[in-house]
Amino acid sequence: MKKFAVLTFLSALLIAVFAIAGGKYDGHFGDIDKNRDKVVVKEEFVEFFKANGDPAAAFVIIDVDKSGGIDHDEWHAFKEAHGYGHKDSNNPDEKK
Repeated sequence: MKKFAVLTFLSALLIAVFAIAGGKYDGHFGDIDKNRDKVVVKEEFVEFFKANGDPAAAFVIIDVDKSGGIDHDEWHAFKEAHGYGHKDSNNPDEKK
């Protein structure tokens, strides 16, 4: 329950951040995690979303547990909260 409350709060905060940053943060986790270690570190995230407003600031917010990396659960909780859905790396435009 506490994790849900934290995610809800952070989701509201993300809406504000992304409105300012002007970026769309959507992608398949496996495509962002370039070294395939099941954790997206800030460098991977910033490189993948470099065309977006401020991906470093977005990373800090999405990393809910402040571990220094975004795991699969954090990424999908964020995407679900923002209506992005799950993307298949073979068809990045398809939402599941």
